[in-house]
Amino acid sequence: MTSTPPGFELADAESIAIEHFGIHARASLLASDKDQNFCLETREGKRFTLKIANHAEQQQAADFQNEALRYVAEQDTSLPIPRVFPAVSGQLYASVDHAGRSHIVRVLSWLDGMPMHDINAGQELAGELGAILARLGRALRGFDHPGSNPPGLWDMKRAGSLRELLPHIEESNTSDLIKQVLDRFDKFVQPVLTTLRTQVIYNDLNPGNVLLDQSDPQKIAGIIDFGDLVKSPLIIDVAVAAAYQLCAGEDPLAGALPLIAGYHTVCPLQQIEMKLLIDLIRTRLITSLLINTYRTTLFPENREYQMISYNAVKASLVGLDRVNSDVASGRIMAACDAA
Repeated sequence: MTSTPPGFELADAESIAIEHFGIHARASLLASDKDQNFCLETREGKRFTLKIANHAEQQQAADFQNEALRYVAEQDTSLPIPRVFPAVSGQLYASVDHAGRSHIVRVLSWLDGMPMHDINAGQELAGELGAILARLGRALRGFDHPGSNPPGLWDMKRAGSLRELLPHIEESNTSDLIKQVLDRFDKFVQPVLTTLRTQVIYNDLNPGNVLLDQSDPQKIAGIIDFGDLVKSPLIIDVAVAAAYQLCAGEDPLAGALPLIAGYHTVCPLQQIEMKLLIDLIRTRLITSLLINTYRTTLFPENREYQMISYNAVKASLVGLDRVNSDVASGRIMAACDAA
């Protein structure tokens, strides 16, 4: 989280693609945070994604993601996820040096589609999102890896450690609200996390990672970016996705209920999971606020990317603060019962 992102030029990416993966293509830069991603396009129009990891990321992390993608593809061939493209060495990654540092590089197949953040998801699409997330979780069931539990701030089971980032929140009212959420997490959520269903989860179903069919925007064409995979309670996967479906206005939870119900139709949620879900959604919101604000202090040149959703997330947090937790849990259970 504190390491400077890679600084490869387009020509560097093109050279890496040729030398290590045998791909002759023109590179263009894709938006990213701690890593660096490029689109590779050949003369024939075939495209790939070239992913250059932060120098602080170990080979085990890349191997974890590669093996997870391969495992999911074997368990559910119809899931629209990237496939791993091998290097000329036969391995599923390569190592390159740049500015005195070593970086793990991978190539994945390209998935066509338009990012979901360009579309307002209705109830039907939100339900499909929940269902495909449940299918992905089902496909990951039984998978494990030595690198499946990396120490990371985005892993919500470790949310208590986020308190040290509070000084980076300048608005006192926002800071107070974040403290309240952390207090509830420590008191009501953390004590029971180890009793919940746990497995490797996707952990990042945000609209930027969902691709929709160009000809049918209500059809999901791809799920990308498996960089936040982690072994954690299964319900956290639902909470992360639900946090991105909250709607503006007086009833933010209404936007997330179709996704939760859609998930429940494929993978029925347990009662304790449904009771904890509202607190976990709030916890995901404060995680975004704290980490992205912290990252802007480290890398101010990337502030626009880091803070793109700050105001919307803060508004969702304020909106959920007005919602009684017991009432919210009751609505979640009712939505699942009606699914």
